Amino acid sequence: MATLALEFVLNIEAARNGMMKLLRGVVPQLPPRLWFRTQQIEDGSRPDMWGNDAEGKPHVFVENKFWAGLTENQPISYLRILAERTCPTILLVIVPEARKETVWSELKRKLDDSLISTTEKNVSAGIVHNVTTNIGPGCPILALTSWKNVLSFLMDEVADDRSASSDLLQLRALCEAVESDAFVPFSSGEVSSNLRTPALALQLISIVQAVVQKAADAKVLTLVHGSFTAPRIGRYAGFNDRNCGMWLGIDFTLWKKYERSPLWLSFSTTEWGRAHEVQALLEPWAEKNGVFTASQHDDFIVAMDLPVGEEKDTVVSAVVKRLKQIADVLTTLKPQEKKVIPVER
Repeated sequence: MATLALEFVLNIEAARNGMMKLLRGVVPQLPPRLWFRTQQIEDGSRPDMWGNDAEGKPHVFVENKFWAGLTENQPISYLRILAERTCPTILLVIVPEARKETVWSELKRKLDDSLISTTEKNVSAGIVHNVTTNIGPGCPILALTSWKNVLSFLMDEVADDRSASSDLLQLRALCEAVESDAFVPFSSGEVSSNLRTPALALQLISIVQAVVQKAADAKVLTLVHGSFTAPRIGRYAGFNDRNCGMWLGIDFTLWKKYERSPLWLSFSTTEWGRAHEVQALLEPWAEKNGVFTASQHDDFIVAMDLPVGEEKDTVVSAVVKRLKQIADVLTTLKPQEKKVIPVER
């Protein structure tokens, strides 16, 4: 929707002039006018938007992102298409403000994986990052900016056009609404140093508990068994065919106490949790790999460290990888003869 709205707005001459001003800050040699179109495909690749000259030849690809990860084609196949042009070309990636650095890191990582070297360029107004690549005769430029920057450039140009300004305001509202739901990468301070977050969560939980209990004592509410358990959010899960399982989730008490991570594994001393057996196997591995473990009310707990400054997909993959490592260590755990079902305590 945002891409189609941007295409519609760029059909307005004043808005298109704003886009060209942004792009010429990166490549002054661009044609005086480009036509921006969507839904075009070449060699199986479909960038979100093409900036074509009067002959229909591409000079600019625009890839619009909100919270989705990069696809297999991004950015390498797009750059290879542009590299076939001998004139200067640009692949412009537009992202939310919160993702500027993480998406740029991922783009650079993909270039490195493809053995594509780059040369840093001085950034121009409205551009956050840009590099010249060594691909083909064209050596296309990879640049990154934010929706906020793009829309600001366009708004400045259409200030005297009430209709165009209204269209841009609607697009800005759409972008702000989508960005408000975006995954914002963790910082090291948020994960391990800012203990106000778990402290606040625990205070709120204590308020809920006190309110519910007092209302029940006053015969205002009737309590239902199991409606409130503990200051944590998660679920039980088992490891493969070991008939051994744990609780995985956010534990605000452990987060505040150990200042390590919001995310924890907890093995109980029940037949299902098998904490003592698990502890004997995992502690040597954990010490060797710098993984924090402890005993908490007879449970054996393991901190699941979260990567900082990374996109959601990277964080999820890192935690799943750690779970796979733990599962591999527990393969020597002798399976139980009978199946045991976990019970919330």
